[in-house]
Amino acid sequence: MSTNIFKQREKEYALERLRVLKGKYPEALEVLNFYEHILRYQREAYQSIKDKDWRKGIKWFYRLLDICMENGNEEISKRAEEFKGLEKAVVEKMIGDFIKEKKAEPIDRFLFLSFLNPFYERFAESMEVDKENWLKTKCPVCGFKPSVSYIADSQEVEGGRFLRCVLCNTDWLYNRNRCVNCGNEDDKEMDYYYQEENRAVQLQVCQKCGHYIKLIDMRLDGLAVPHVEDVATLILDLWAKERGFVKFENNIFGL
Repeated sequence: MSTNIFKQREKEYALERLRVLKGKYPEALEVLNFYEHILRYQREAYQSIKDKDWRKGIKWFYRLLDICMENGNEEISKRAEEFKGLEKAVVEKMIGDFIKEKKAEPIDRFLFLSFLNPFYERFAESMEVDKENWLKTKCPVCGFKPSVSYIADSQEVEGGRFLRCVLCNTDWLYNRNRCVNCGNEDDKEMDYYYQEENRAVQLQVCQKCGHYIKLIDMRLDGLAVPHVEDVATLILDLWAKERGFVKFENNIFGL
């Protein structure tokens, strides 16, 4: 199956998967309910945009603000309302600066990532990238970091480990036992933690630098959608934080 076909099917299935995860992870229900609105918005934007230039589709940012004001928590709703009061040129500059610097305050980061995702997914589809030989810890399409990883069989690699970009959801091959933060490859310094009832979602923790990334084993759960599983399993992130581990790159919700 080609990468584009796989991505299209995953996009169509993501909302259905999220609804399944609501029942599986009741502790994450609030964030998953909100995430459902975001995924629906991103799918609509992806299907509608004709131009990959986000500036020409800035109306979608204001559509996002409306969704956040109506469905977000108090902090997100308030920040969305504040953005509504800013001049368009100011908003565009903030988004442009985020793309260059790849950092922003947590709620702004969430808004920018949510808005930009459909445009950069379209951009990624138009690029020819050797994803099997990239082997770096930044996206070959947009330069952002991966927020989650997964193991899957592909035509090129059996049991390969792939990283997924936090912005455009591009996947690329990466060394299975290498720390994404410091490059450590010593198996004795790499630990794996998971809930006994869900071995498909693990934390890969490097004891050398104290950083971790989630590892979704698609061979154990072929219906998993990596970036959705990452949000749903926030209990693992809380567990890691309590023990002083640092996530390599937070997901769109800053978790």
